[in-house]
Amino acid sequence: MSAAAGTTNQAPETGTAAPAAAKQRWSGLRRVVAQPKGLVGLTLVVLYLLLAIFGPLLAPHDPFRQDFAATLKAPSAAHWFGTDQLGRDVFSRVLIGARATLGVGVGGVTFAFLFGVPLGVLAAWRRGWIDALVMRVIDVMLSFPDIVFALAIVAVLGASTQNVIIAVGVVSVPIFARTARAVTLSILAEPYIEGSASLGASPKRIILRHVLPNISGTLLTLSTLLFASTLLSASGLGFLGLGTQPPNPEWGTMLGESRSYIRSNPYLATFPGLFLAGSALAFNLLGDALRTIYDPASRHAVRKRPWLGALRRKARPASRDAKPEATTGPAPAVSVRDLRLAFRAGSGLLEVVRAVDLDIQPGRTLAVVGESGSGKTTLLRAIATLANPEQVAVTGGTILIGGESAIDLTPSAMMDLRRRKIGVVFQDAASALNPVLTIGAQIAEAVRIGTDLDAAAVRQRCAELLSDVGISDPERRLAMYPHQFSGGMKQRIVIAIALAQDPQLLLADEPTSALDVTIQQQILALLGDIQRKRGMAVLIVTHDLNLVARFADDVAVMYAGAIVEHGAVAQVLDSPRHPYTQALRAAIPGGAGRRGKPLDAIGGEPPMVGMLPAGCAFRPRCQRTHGRPECGRAEPPAEMVAGRKVACFFAQEGLS
Repeated sequence: MSAAAGTTNQAPETGTAAPAAAKQRWSGLRRVVAQPKGLVGLTLVVLYLLLAIFGPLLAPHDPFRQDFAATLKAPSAAHWFGTDQLGRDVFSRVLIGARATLGVGVGGVTFAFLFGVPLGVLAAWRRGWIDALVMRVIDVMLSFPDIVFALAIVAVLGASTQNVIIAVGVVSVPIFARTARAVTLSILAEPYIEGSASLGASPKRIILRHVLPNISGTLLTLSTLLFASTLLSASGLGFLGLGTQPPNPEWGTMLGESRSYIRSNPYLATFPGLFLAGSALAFNLLGDALRTIYDPASRHAVRKRPWLGALRRKARPASRDAKPEATTGPAPAVSVRDLRLAFRAGSGLLEVVRAVDLDIQPGRTLAVVGESGSGKTTLLRAIATLANPEQVAVTGGTILIGGESAIDLTPSAMMDLRRRKIGVVFQDAASALNPVLTIGAQIAEAVRIGTDLDAAAVRQRCAELLSDVGISDPERRLAMYPHQFSGGMKQRIVIAIALAQDPQLLLADEPTSALDVTIQQQILALLGDIQRKRGMAVLIVTHDLNLVARFADDVAVMYAGAIVEHGAVAQVLDSPRHPYTQALRAAIPGGAGRRGKPLDAIGGEPPMVGMLPAGCAFRPRCQRTHGRPECGRAEPPAEMVAGRKVACFFAQEGLS
């Protein structure tokens, strides 16, 4: 019965997928013609291109035939645009000249594109001295006026159509290079680029598959807009006699030939000038419409209840509450000992993670909480082996993932460790997915790495992953793009990608911060269900203590790069012993007995990186430190107090 139903449901999918794909392919064209300027511009561009292709067939006269008996004739039925000083039909020469004029524009833009875009992408990818050298050369080139620069190039190379193409192309190379560099830097900062690199994708694959498709819209818009200026520059050179040489017609050259007769026979300049201005206007309108599409700048509460007890009673299963501390069981999925991380700065190393110790057992969830700047994300990225060694230095300690060291690995060993044991769920699901690739292609890339599965097996695995994260009709969804999904669905897809290689450890950096409350519950329930089925260890970074109480087994509170309290959620959040943990809990909205009262705030500000106070880092903001000089003499060590580790000299105060 179920098999038959599955067959029945899948039968029409092939038929519906093709129209959907066709609709997607034509969506860009529909968005252009939906704008009046886009419709007018596209229509004119098509007409001009047809004129360039079929102009010689439409010419009523031989454009090269001279008739000295019919020189400088006004427009008439025999000669629609009149004749020139040699008796040649101006209308025929305008038609024939369309090919040379538009050809110079296309050639110049193509030349600039082929040289400028690779330079820009190279500068963005390599950075360092290559980036500096390329940008300084471009700055020098941009310091000269375009027409002066083009004149100098033609003066060196000689007057010809080919040399004009080279000249106007060289002038436009800096614009393409700077634009390509800027948009490439933006794309390279996206999480899905980092994810592809962590899976072992080569630079060539990243650039061809992820970077170029994402910057193509911007480059297409720039090409269209530059075509108009390139066309006018080339025609200006032709006007000066440095472009297409007589007797071959070209609109700029025709304008130059007419300047001696501009007063007595203005039509000689009128018609070539109108066609030239019309072509520039057409490409400007089309480029403006494309810019509207590809440039975003041109386009346009839950009832409160006592928070900790209610959340735990509602969402935490009894089996999880009863889970014992695994002290003698299997080896930890993650073991961090005395880890120290520092940012590389011009003045030296600035320590941001200080002597962190933590373990996560298989099947358990550790939440790391604290204010912004406390080192939570830096710690997560170090465990994920995603910390950039050029920016972050491991100055001490060890990180073991499933018993394997995650520090000082070769690039190949690091990628293999990531693939086999680590999955990462990024904070912003929208930026973690490549907008120009289908969901199926992105999941397949994660599935295929390190395996020899055939296409059918990869697709089946992708569908299974979507089904595992609660996405219905997975076969059809594989052909859809990220923009066709809601925020919660995108986060499910990101989780599916993270699970593609069956990792032992799942790292989640603020996985629900961009979602509404209802969707947050669904994502948390999904993560909990997946964890129970797969027995993974989960490390989650968050600011939300509600989320911690609902989802985590253990919690580590970080302040100024160090863990100040670490233990089971029920112990730490029910009766926090460190004054910072107590302050965080007091600042939670909806706390027991606080309805209708102002929220408590933590006085002062977190210390700046590299400027920690003497002794306890929390001392300037702590209420316990007054009259206690020992807080300023040394940093308190983490010691066991009431079943959890606390880094405070006076953590036992208040205990019976």
